[in-house]
Amino acid sequence: MLTNRGRWLISICTCGALGGLVFGKQVLALLSLSLLVWIFIEWLLFRWRFELQSRHLYCEREVNRSSSATGTLWTHRAAKIRVQVKSDASIRIPFIRFEDDLPENMKCVQGENSIDTIFHGRGPVTFEFSVRALGIGRVEMHGVIAYIADMHGLFFAQRFLPMPQSFRVLPTCVEVEATYPTVKRPNAMPPPGIHRLRQGGLGSELLELREYVSGDPPKSIAWKVSARRDTLMTRVYESEVPVRTVLFVDRSYGTQVGPYGSRPLDQMVLMAGAIAQSAMSVRDPVGLTVFDDKETRTLDAGRGERHFFRLLETLTECSSTAQPPPPRYTTKLHQLAWTTATNRYPDLMDNRINRLPFTFFPIFPYARWRFKQRSRLAALMTELYSLHDDAPIRLAHDDKLMAIQLQKFLIDSGYAWTEPVVERRGQEIHDWHGKFDTITEALTSTVARARDNELYVLLIDLIDHSGTLGRLRQAVRMARARHHRVAVICPWTHPKRPHTAGIREVPLIGDADQLLAHSEWARVNAAAARLKRKLKRLGVPIGFASDQRSMQMVLTEAELARSGRLARR
Repeated sequence: MLTNRGRWLISICTCGALGGLVFGKQVLALLSLSLLVWIFIEWLLFRWRFELQSRHLYCEREVNRSSSATGTLWTHRAAKIRVQVKSDASIRIPFIRFEDDLPENMKCVQGENSIDTIFHGRGPVTFEFSVRALGIGRVEMHGVIAYIADMHGLFFAQRFLPMPQSFRVLPTCVEVEATYPTVKRPNAMPPPGIHRLRQGGLGSELLELREYVSGDPPKSIAWKVSARRDTLMTRVYESEVPVRTVLFVDRSYGTQVGPYGSRPLDQMVLMAGAIAQSAMSVRDPVGLTVFDDKETRTLDAGRGERHFFRLLETLTECSSTAQPPPPRYTTKLHQLAWTTATNRYPDLMDNRINRLPFTFFPIFPYARWRFKQRSRLAALMTELYSLHDDAPIRLAHDDKLMAIQLQKFLIDSGYAWTEPVVERRGQEIHDWHGKFDTITEALTSTVARARDNELYVLLIDLIDHSGTLGRLRQAVRMARARHHRVAVICPWTHPKRPHTAGIREVPLIGDADQLLAHSEWARVNAAAARLKRKLKRLGVPIGFASDQRSMQMVLTEAELARSGRLARR
């Protein structure tokens, strides 16, 4: 409750009063006692405002002119938020600050998410701002934090005004210019062994002319050609076959590590949404397979706007339900959880409510203070997640169990998979064997159920892989042997664009950060070049999510699958 200014002022006044009484300085003692009485009166007024008046405050929030508890947001699109703080009784607070508690996945792009004001009467106090969602997933907006202080800066307290709202964040699809031909294609027969349809069909492009066979429809007879050749001739058209596109999206642990908007998963989901939108615009069915190093989730191929939104929802749900490996219980993890708990649940963290029984241990002051904080966090976790009655004692003494619970609490509060929520030091973020086994089984199963020529787009993080592709290479070869098209797109999180043709040497100038950034860029480019050579031997093109040419590459592969022709070497 007391600020540093209040502590110093009380200490000086106390010393002045004691010094005046000891040395017989009546004026100094009277002045010091008067200041102490004045501080006590200010404290009574502040307690009255905080304990009695601030309880009447409540807030209302509108997101894009909607006050619903659930909704939908889009990445990289601004959302307007309007917050109103009201009171159900007439109160007066001379200084108060309201701040909307934004999750880490939201960034304020216009205006301020806080306001300093004087609350008088019943309000309301209104402030507006715009935010932008950085990455896909689910966003939880819990409420508004009210910071209350006196006019002299001696006392300070905060109260949380709950206003829970939950939003799913879908990827924004980028419009890409299609590369489909606008002129008539040459009438060339497909290579032997490629059957675009199991049964005949009529299209708009003429494929060939042949002699009439009994049973051919009369409308397919070419009468002018028949008159010139003195025999009935039938027109055979190219079959306009929709190309089924199947997206394989990697959602393993390594793709979700990093801040929102810079995660590899965000790039791959944006690219997957753009590919799906482009394919469905020409009425091609699109399927989805989301995989990690343990399991897969499949969405059957379909077309239409409803199926497109179902595909985006599947991508969002899969990115929100994953759980990282448990971290170690560290000081940073404890401090972050303590700060979040005191800001979001000040009532439950109040010492008068969350009180601990007296104990002699630990003896040292810092260890004793740290143990009290941990015990209060354990009691809060037990209350929030409805744990067993003995959970506070177990959490207070079991570091591994406490770390798992605090990690879950921070992820539910909207924190990204960065330090200290997850640990990267001394851990491998990719389980290559498990990932390759899962994607191989999914790709083999899809090829076994395939019909006609299909396009398989593998959105998988392979940049840091230095070994062989193993079983994945065999599955890709099988798909290529059955005349399906396969394309690979890898995320690219480095700020510079990929340059796999070669890197020129630069002089060793600049500071250490620039040299480190250049060396990292050179390492990633060398790894991308090696991966490109591996996939080129399999006849599979590769692109990167940060390059617009990757989208054109996928459209080209879809057109090749549609026409049944081979790519030019």
